[in-house]
Amino acid sequence: MTDYSKIQANSDLTANQQNPSAGFSNPMGLSSENMPSGYTQSLPRNTYDSDMAEILEVVRILNNMAPVRMPVYNFNADEINGEVYYKPDGTMLLIREYSSDLIRDYYISSESSLKVSRILEHDRFTGRLRAKIEPNLRKSSRSKTNITIFDEKINRKYTLMQLAEDGIVNNITEFSGKGQAFQTLYRNITTFKPARYLEGKDTADKGFEMIDCIFDNKGNIARIRRYNSKKEINIEYTDDRKNITVKNK
Repeated sequence: MTDYSKIQANSDLTANQQNPSAGFSNPMGLSSENMPSGYTQSLPRNTYDSDMAEILEVVRILNNMAPVRMPVYNFNADEINGEVYYKPDGTMLLIREYSSDLIRDYYISSESSLKVSRILEHDRFTGRLRAKIEPNLRKSSRSKTNITIFDEKINRKYTLMQLAEDGIVNNITEFSGKGQAFQTLYRNITTFKPARYLEGKDTADKGFEMIDCIFDNKGNIARIRRYNSKKEINIEYTDDRKNITVKNK
């Protein structure tokens, strides 16, 4: 049985703590109207860095939301025991399992009666859909399973986790606002430390904005890239320097 209550509680925390109006790095202290068309600047690396702090807080929450491993789900229909439901034409529709608080429906693939195309988990008492589990059919992908978790407390918000072999969670994404905003954390599946963070959201005045953050092998931020249709900011960190490049488009 999968317990999603902790994930949903942390999902609420992300919504409350994230600052959607946080702006781009502006080390020169200029307004956007007075910003030069392009410049580079190298600063001493300080103990506290506002650009890092904003990202690290969200990454910490996302990383705590997803366990290192999830259950390994079975998509072989002939290995599942439960109640069998059929379509009007006599072909198998689904196999239903019951647990103490969940109903788990294994839907049979239209291409093969031996394969499961998706698994839906419902609350046994309310009937609410809690999660959808699907095999990842892309052969080139490291992810083998997609799990979508639905949050009943926040409208139009859901969480997607992708699992590698043995149920290892290699990335987690939160979608909100009809999918117009997202936050994705990729993990290093060897060390389980953050490897990359992506964020995108629509803004009223700047259009769609993106953050792309790369971590080093130790889990420390190595590069931050922020961009929209008007501006691009690249921040690279060394052991003792913060190097900033700004380009206005």
